[in-house]
Amino acid sequence: MKQTIATLNAALILLGLGGGTATAALEAPPSEVTSHHELVAAVSATNIERDITKLVSFGTRHTLSDTTSETTGIGAARRWVKAEFERISAQCGGCLEVFYVSDVVEGRRLPVPTEVVNVIAIQRGTLDTDRYVLMAGDIDSRVSDGMDATSASHGANDNASGVTVVWELINLIQTRPASDESRRSLLVVFFGGEEVGLQGSGYFVAHPPLDLARVDAMINFDTVGQLTDNRLYVSGIGTAEALPALVQAANTDGLDLSLGQGGWSGSDHMSFNTREVPVLFVFGGPYVQYNRPADTWDSLSPASLVKVAAYSDRLLDLLRATPEPLTWVMVAEKKLREGETEGANRDTWFGSLPDFTEDIKGYKLAGVFDNSPAARSGLQKGDVLVRMAGQDIIDLPSFTRVLRSHAPGDLVEVEILRAGNPLRFTVVMGNRSERQ
Repeated sequence: MKQTIATLNAALILLGLGGGTATAALEAPPSEVTSHHELVAAVSATNIERDITKLVSFGTRHTLSDTTSETTGIGAARRWVKAEFERISAQCGGCLEVFYVSDVVEGRRLPVPTEVVNVIAIQRGTLDTDRYVLMAGDIDSRVSDGMDATSASHGANDNASGVTVVWELINLIQTRPASDESRRSLLVVFFGGEEVGLQGSGYFVAHPPLDLARVDAMINFDTVGQLTDNRLYVSGIGTAEALPALVQAANTDGLDLSLGQGGWSGSDHMSFNTREVPVLFVFGGPYVQYNRPADTWDSLSPASLVKVAAYSDRLLDLLRATPEPLTWVMVAEKKLREGETEGANRDTWFGSLPDFTEDIKGYKLAGVFDNSPAARSGLQKGDVLVRMAGQDIIDLPSFTRVLRSHAPGDLVEVEILRAGNPLRFTVVMGNRSERQ
């Protein structure tokens, strides 16, 4: 995942935006998935191994790696991905619309202007052809030194596994006749630049090739090649009311689902959550080969990959078949918090969500809770907080330090940038107990 994953995960734990488990209380509806009762047998472990091995063979898929070689680097990898889309499309009579979307990016993690490329395919649905379910994975990789673009960075689990599960879902779809289960169109995106700050998905949501309001859900597959004790992590179930039941209904193989409400853990789905698209993040859990050369096919569990693909295919069918719209919900979990500092005012409430999807100076608001101190003062989603109580705000930790230095009821002057224009507000700090 992205370069700052360790720091980001720590921040998300403080925020209460990541992980979390909730299983038994969610009751699945009567099974809508009986047509796929024997699906595990249809998932091809051979295809999965072949495709992961191919992605690993490029040596490194770092965003700054070679783009001209036909055998190594990110350029060769993304051309192969596009060619695979085109191969599948040729086999199904042109059923996929295949194209690139790219941007040239330069910043702290990309010190020279660098093209970040997303590879995209669309398969039209049967009924609601102008509504979409998006499934995605990132194609880049890295080693522990996030700026090392030449060392072997095989990335079998992170994230050739996610890309390959998506491939297998596409293959399975082509083996079945179109039906009401495929009423929504399918939008497939393999993002570039995830490891250097969600660059590909950030560009996609800022310059979407279709109206994001027509995307009913986004499923992100990241690092799904190893399951410990049969446990699969699925977060984001609180971002639409229908998702908990669908996520449970797809689990006909007895996976131990560890469910999280929010959609803020550090991968490409965060870009969509900030744009009010319901999201699901499918994740296999931490593993010892993370960002190491040992992240190869031999470190993966073929049985885990088959289980994840089978579960995800049922979940995708349910999402595409759901007749009602999926409306985004801003998650306000019981554990949600801007951050905590030892010995500081932990009851002080501001009422915002952080946007981690842009590499900017300041604290960007991904959302503002209704009737929160931030909302009552006039702050809005998209505002960038740059000063607070006379202190410069450059990132989430600096915001947290200033926040925790104040008590509920304090009046605090804040300065923001809104569409590039500086504005000042006075915020009356609230108490966390006020939150609905």
